[in-house]
Amino acid sequence: MRKILGLLGLFFLTVISLDVYAAEIQKADFIFDHVNVVPMTRETVLSDRSVIVRDGKIVGITDIHTSALYTSAKHIDGRGRYLMPGLSDMHVHLRMPPQDFFDLNLAQGVTTVFNMGIADGGGKIDHLALRAGIAAGTMDGPRYLVSGPQLDSSNVSMSTVDQVLQEHVDRGYDTVKIHGDLSPELYDAIISGARARGLRIRGHGQHMMPLAQTLRMDSVEHVEELLYISQDAALGEEAKFGVEADGNIDNFLTAYYHNISRLQDHAYRAGVVTQIAQSGVYWDPTMVIYSMIPIYVSDDRFHALASDSRLQYLPDSIRRESLDNDKNEYRAGLVPVFSKFLLSIGDHTTVEHHFDQNMDMLLTLTRELHDAGVPLLIGSDVFGALVPGYAQHQEMELFVKAGLTPYETLQAATVNGAKYLGEFGQAGTIEVGKRADFILLAGNPLVDIRNAADVRGVFTHGKWHSEEDLAMRLSRVANDAATN
Repeated sequence: MRKILGLLGLFFLTVISLDVYAAEIQKADFIFDHVNVVPMTRETVLSDRSVIVRDGKIVGITDIHTSALYTSAKHIDGRGRYLMPGLSDMHVHLRMPPQDFFDLNLAQGVTTVFNMGIADGGGKIDHLALRAGIAAGTMDGPRYLVSGPQLDSSNVSMSTVDQVLQEHVDRGYDTVKIHGDLSPELYDAIISGARARGLRIRGHGQHMMPLAQTLRMDSVEHVEELLYISQDAALGEEAKFGVEADGNIDNFLTAYYHNISRLQDHAYRAGVVTQIAQSGVYWDPTMVIYSMIPIYVSDDRFHALASDSRLQYLPDSIRRESLDNDKNEYRAGLVPVFSKFLLSIGDHTTVEHHFDQNMDMLLTLTRELHDAGVPLLIGSDVFGALVPGYAQHQEMELFVKAGLTPYETLQAATVNGAKYLGEFGQAGTIEVGKRADFILLAGNPLVDIRNAADVRGVFTHGKWHSEEDLAMRLSRVANDAATN
């Protein structure tokens, strides 16, 4: 019997070998062997696969029996590793030397970034040239998308709106960004004009108008904005556009405080969430930027920041300013204003506690938006003591803290970004025919979202960045940061 079984095994191996040799062996640029694939098409892991890449695309995802149909001089051993789509940070700002910024994101597995400030760098940086350089492969970095100027009443008017929007078309900006509160007429002109030109529209909420107006954009930035928008016109009417008196923005802060109270009512909040869900808008919570406020205003947590090893990658000038008690704008500006305001209305909680409570509300809103079917994006809005790339993972941890599963969080960081950009047919998942844009991890991110930060390699723009290459880039950035 043992001899018969041995003969049968030999027969089947021979058949498989004949099938392989009968088929034409295809050449590939890279083969990632023995990887566990997290495809993000569903919550699953495809164990021990080979991922085949040619001309920047995934041309095969095979098992051990069919991987021999491909040949390549470049094999990457993925044994024990997990391969998933590259991450997207859909709201960034470039506030350091560009290559340092790009390397930090690459090292953390971020392969797409959307810069929401064309003026970042004070006019000394040509962001469109950076975008072109990345796309052409003359620079290493994540895919770089760029918004137009941050539109507010200081740089656009009814007489210039057509000119401004046409500039967006001519320069090829990736979105219109609405930043400030606009008059209803100007806001409508921008929305209508952008739609007519096929432009995306992203931005901050319109605080002086009912929520429905804000929801005319494609994507709203910051879940924090819901603290300053009401379903009706109540907040705008009470705020009176932030009229200042004795150094305290009494009207606006009072309206904001009352709006927070409304949001604490479950029925009112449910109405807000339902209205957002019915609009079809995307929302980019950027909770991590708000989560820093209670840290900045707390003496203990602020001083503990100095020991955060991630800050070694920030330019020395930014690091020193962020950690300086008198220069940190939140400690120097926010604490006095809010201390005075809270006392004036008889609220004896500390400023730290006030912002901690707000942070709890943002976590609740994010979970409820997700549960209602609102497509969420991942954005970091890196500023102050936040470090590009690393902040992406801090944001994802906050999503899990809010109540989303690791898979749902990773959807926001991969699938949803591709869908928002209208390119889900080419990106966002690990599937044959899609862009080869993925990262290699040491552990399973579906089990623990923190595993998504344990990056051991990145493939993007046709290039493989090994663990050693990524470590070298981080070392270079740290050295560069010490002298900037």
